Amino acid sequence: MTQKLLSIWLICLICTGFAYAQHKQLDSLQKVIESYSNLPLEKSKDTAYINLINQYSLSNYYFNKDSIYFYANESLALSKSINYSRGEIEALINLAFYESELGRHSNAIFIAKKALEKAEEIQSLYYLLICYSNIATFYEYSGDIQNSVEYSLRGIYLAKNKEDKTPQEISYLSLIYENLGITYGLQREYKKALEFLDKAQEINIQTNNKLAQAETMSNMASFQLKTKEFEKGLKNINASIPIFEQKGYHDWLAYALKVKGQIYVETKDYEEALRFFMRSLNLYETIEDKREKTSLLNGIARTYLGINEYDLARHYAHQALNNAKQLNSFEDLKECSQTLYLLHKKLGEHELALRYHEEFKRYNDSIFNLENSKSIAANEAQLGFIAKENHLILKNEKKLNRQRLWIYIFSFGGIVLLTILFFTQRSRKLERKLNNLLANKNFDLKKRERELQELNETKNKFFSIIAHDLRAPIASLNGLIDLLKDNQINAKDFMQFAPQLSEQVKSISFTLNNLLIWGQAQMKGAKSIPERCDLGMLAQQNIQLLSDQAQKKQIIIQQRIAPKSMVFVDKEQINLVFRNIINNAIKFTENNGKIYIHAIEKSNLFQIEISDNGVGMDPDFINGLTSDKTSFNTTYGTQNEKGTGLGLNLCKEMIIKNKGKLWIKSELGKGSTFYFTLPKDPED
Repeated sequence: MTQKLLSIWLICLICTGFAYAQHKQLDSLQKVIESYSNLPLEKSKDTAYINLINQYSLSNYYFNKDSIYFYANESLALSKSINYSRGEIEALINLAFYESELGRHSNAIFIAKKALEKAEEIQSLYYLLICYSNIATFYEYSGDIQNSVEYSLRGIYLAKNKEDKTPQEISYLSLIYENLGITYGLQREYKKALEFLDKAQEINIQTNNKLAQAETMSNMASFQLKTKEFEKGLKNINASIPIFEQKGYHDWLAYALKVKGQIYVETKDYEEALRFFMRSLNLYETIEDKREKTSLLNGIARTYLGINEYDLARHYAHQALNNAKQLNSFEDLKECSQTLYLLHKKLGEHELALRYHEEFKRYNDSIFNLENSKSIAANEAQLGFIAKENHLILKNEKKLNRQRLWIYIFSFGGIVLLTILFFTQRSRKLERKLNNLLANKNFDLKKRERELQELNETKNKFFSIIAHDLRAPIASLNGLIDLLKDNQINAKDFMQFAPQLSEQVKSISFTLNNLLIWGQAQMKGAKSIPERCDLGMLAQQNIQLLSDQAQKKQIIIQQRIAPKSMVFVDKEQINLVFRNIINNAIKFTENNGKIYIHAIEKSNLFQIEISDNGVGMDPDFINGLTSDKTSFNTTYGTQNEKGTGLGLNLCKEMIIKNKGKLWIKSELGKGSTFYFTLPKDPED
């Protein structure tokens, strides 16, 4: 089994919409190139034409590799002639691709490093990441795992240390993680491989790159096949296949179908395995990818062997073996030899079975030794890179310390020189500085003085109102008690005043309760203890509490909150909000008026509305209530009921403490509506 190693440069074209995977699209691009070819030479030498032939060059990856060579050389020559660095880098990467596909990996690495030098000249993270990734890929193909891992880590280090990355640069970082994961996976370090693939997938999801997500899921499935995590593997591969079908990427679709077939072979569902293998084979007939096709043919042979179709198993196994020999791929040679060993063993052909078993053992031992050395090299590369990084950090710190030392020396010398040169002016500068400081302090003091005056005025006004509001009813009560005590009135006469006294006592109790809660809030003592509460029940309890007041003015209160409207609030604080707003509505509504209470459910909160058809409020009064400052104003209801404004200030504070907000709409003579919001759940 093989994993599909990603080429950053090829994915670049895919992600930007230039991966012309179908012949029809290639023909269309060819016509555009031909139209440029008819132009005079000086007009064809523009960046648009160079970009076009670079795109066309790599789009032939699965169809005509000679076209890559031809158009890459043309692009390179044109880019050099007009000093177009980006075109030159892309052309060099395309040529490196061509050399790599011919197995000339050292040539590919040499050319890709020339592209890297050019990318360093123009300081483009975009092209630096492409170069680092492809050099790592070419080293991987050549078997030099240590350098492959080191160049991948360099790309990651470079990208992670840049703060403001473009979406494309973030996508390239994902692809470097992907290739690094595959490199470790090929060394059978599957846990580490899946860790890197997970990092790549996090970035793919962050950038909402569906195609990259599908490719990563396919490679994850191939490693989950190795770790026997078949359910996870099927989940990933099933999620990726529809994306490849929708996008029309037949190479990846063929690969995904092959991996799905391999999972079914491992679970011994040979019928399903054969169905997906044959779909994959049909696609590989049109795709020039002998390495993946070899793995597929061997998988088909294993499937036929599993259902005892020995002739077909032999046919596909020999096809796979011939391809593996041409590719000189030890992994494929090992897998094919094992398949033929199992086949001849079942057929009783012991001589051939022994021969293929010996070949399997030879290739397996070679791969084991090679993979061990590669695994050691990969770990050495990672440790070496960390050591280099630490050395670089230490070197930079030493350099920075030297710079700081020189700065300190020059600064000290400058200070001494300035002290000598401007000694006579120092007193004047100090005087100006002190004057400025004094002016700033005076400004701050005046500002604080104004704030304290405002607070003091608020306090005085508040206590004046409270003292008056409390003193009057208490004096009335005290006077009546004195009259009763001195026998100036009898008990029967006293009882005539009982209802009025009861109202005054209730008013005093209401005011004192608000005063106590306001005092606690000002001293930071009022803490919210939220719990789940039924909004309708809270409203109804307070309607019942204030029902006597409403009945006296023949005011109808209609509560329309739906049952089981649950909110997460401090029950006592929200009771106070309902009580004060309803009390306020009763106070400022004429006889035979109406008050409506209802709640609108939204995604994460309830919006409560308490409206009346009372006297209304002017905009200035509303602004005073909803501003950040605490304001107190003596007001009188429709039947001379007195108010201080404290209750509404408390409502505002309690709603804010419960993660809500309050606003008011009102029109003089038509009534007022109080709106406030409350959260439904703790996380809201």
